[in-house]
Amino acid sequence: MSGIERKSVPEEILDATCGGRSIWLPGQKERDDTLYVDDREENAGFVDEALPEEQRPNNPNYTVAPDSVEDFRDLPYADASFDLVVFDPPHIIRSDGMETLTGVMTKKYGCLHAETWQDDLRRGFRELFRVLAPGGTLVFKFADMDTDFSTVLNLSSRSPLFGTTTSRRENHCTKWFVFYKQREVRPDTERGRSQ
Repeated sequence: MSGIERKSVPEEILDATCGGRSIWLPGQKERDDTLYVDDREENAGFVDEALPEEQRPNNPNYTVAPDSVEDFRDLPYADASFDLVVFDPPHIIRSDGMETLTGVMTKKYGCLHAETWQDDLRRGFRELFRVLAPGGTLVFKFADMDTDFSTVLNLSSRSPLFGTTTSRRENHCTKWFVFYKQREVRPDTERGRSQ
């Protein structure tokens, strides 16, 4: 977005890859202080075209309806816009990326392009830390379906403070990691301060 004026927004929280907002708890999916963005939209009732018609499960209530369609690698928001950023990028890596979304899993959660996924996530981390305010928190969720966690975490210029592991099922595991963007440390104070 170089050369384009970046937007200021009233929201304090950014979900940069909201999908169907499935990680949000009931009652939290429409918060006024949160901006839900994704790089695509999916209407309710989509089906898995890869299966024979009689075997296609319907997803009547699942939609991908972001407040704004945006690319997490290049957001139109001003630096330090958000106190909390949620990053739950696609975990599926395919040679054709998002171009041929047919399965329910890829329609629900999207997928990364095999040739560019590392650069895409690296750029995503960089961009999300740019829009994260000093003293802010980035929450990152990822499943090791097609790559390992250490490879993914090495794509970030920062290390997470801590993380958690859910139980392993179907040969993959989902983990959550929490990153903190430090405030500037000023010599005249004991604690850091934002500028």
